[in-house]
Amino acid sequence: MREADPKFKLKVRQIPGAEKLMLCFQCGSCTADCPVARHEDIFRPRIIARLAILGFKELLFSGDLLWLCLGCYSCTEHCPQGVKPTEVIEALRNIAVEEGKLHPGFKQLLDALLATGRMYKITRMKERARAKMGLPPAPEVPLEDVRKVLDLAGLTSILGKASGGGEA
Repeated sequence: MREADPKFKLKVRQIPGAEKLMLCFQCGSCTADCPVARHEDIFRPRIIARLAILGFKELLFSGDLLWLCLGCYSCTEHCPQGVKPTEVIEALRNIAVEEGKLHPGFKQLLDALLATGRMYKITRMKERARAKMGLPPAPEVPLEDVRKVLDLAGLTSILGKASGGGEA
């Protein structure tokens, strides 16, 4: 219980869509029809809600748990209390990112975007495929403009936190 932050649930509830977090009575309706829960033993929307209520944010923010949600709203449709588990998970993701706990896969994509202006590398093979289809070469990316947008959106700061540093 030393890792629990009893005020964490209050922070989560302040985010639009997650206001009803405390109404979750762990019935399991959200998990019963979740397509991810059918295939991933660690993913249970009701457990995520419980961890948030109890304040175990480090457990929530470590690993893949929050990032497995597909955002299909199946859990929200089945919740008898109107808790909106999908939106609770979104709120938790937002808090995680604010605290620099970005999923490594997303961090890798954002690092590539910051470095090259693209999320994926345009390889020679892709360029040849474009040429075969009669497409022109991929256009150059105005990297400074991309970096300005990322900076204005606060993503460079988030990437700096996720790297363990200050501002990026």
